[in-house]
Amino acid sequence: MEFDGKLYQIGVVVRDLEASMEHYRTLFGLGPFRRLDTDYTGRYRGTEQRIANRNAFARWGDLYLEMVEPGSGQSSASEWLQTRGEGIFHLGYATTNLDQRPGGAQVCFETIDNLNSQGQPAIIHLDTVTQLGYFVELADAQLAERLAQWIDGGADLTG
Repeated sequence: MEFDGKLYQIGVVVRDLEASMEHYRTLFGLGPFRRLDTDYTGRYRGTEQRIANRNAFARWGDLYLEMVEPGSGQSSASEWLQTRGEGIFHLGYATTNLDQRPGGAQVCFETIDNLNSQGQPAIIHLDTVTQLGYFVELADAQLAERLAQWIDGGADLTG
């Protein structure tokens, strides 16, 4: 089965969001950044928990940068920061097929209270670090489109 997804996002985990926004602004000319603090219920490696992060987004050519400063709860981002330090931790793919598991990859993270129209977690991370060196994020295509429009200064994320 062929992988069904469009690369749309590079996810970077950081220790200090403000310093990292300035660093990416200076180094790559990125910005403006859109800020979003998240606080949701998720399941990470089988444990349901509250996860809260500080996030910033910016367009980066044809893709989007998501910077994540982990807060409370365990997640792919906090695991990466604890074990590997700052850096790219996921590539995000917009898809209508959230059930796909390329190479038999297992889900290690999923949102519980952010669901798509079919009642599935709208964002999942596949545990592909051993195979690829990063997590693969599958994001519901409609959510990814709303996020892209919001980052570009348009639509409300709740729409």
